[in-house]
Amino acid sequence: MRTDGIPKQFQLFSHTIVVKIVTPKKWKHGKNNVGIWIPDKYRIEIISSVKGSNRQQIWAHEAIHAILDLAGYENLSYDEVLVDRLAHLLAQMLTTME
Repeated sequence: MRTDGIPKQFQLFSHTIVVKIVTPKKWKHGKNNVGIWIPDKYRIEIISSVKGSNRQQIWAHEAIHAILDLAGYENLSYDEVLVDRLAHLLAQMLTTME
């Protein structure tokens, strides 16, 4: 686990999902994106300019995309409102655990 609460990697269905923090110079996903799930590489990328709880929220959002895709619900993964709501719940759960 990184000091910002974002994992370096995690497992879903025996796949290792790598989480990379990418500098703005190396960011290839457009200026309007701050995070992305890359299913064919089992990787989540987050731009390094996003910090703190915003970074945790972006990680949770992309992790929900990964969960839905790997569980066979790719059509639900396109529902950004659903993904974002689930991500807020996941982030709150993980950051408030005792």
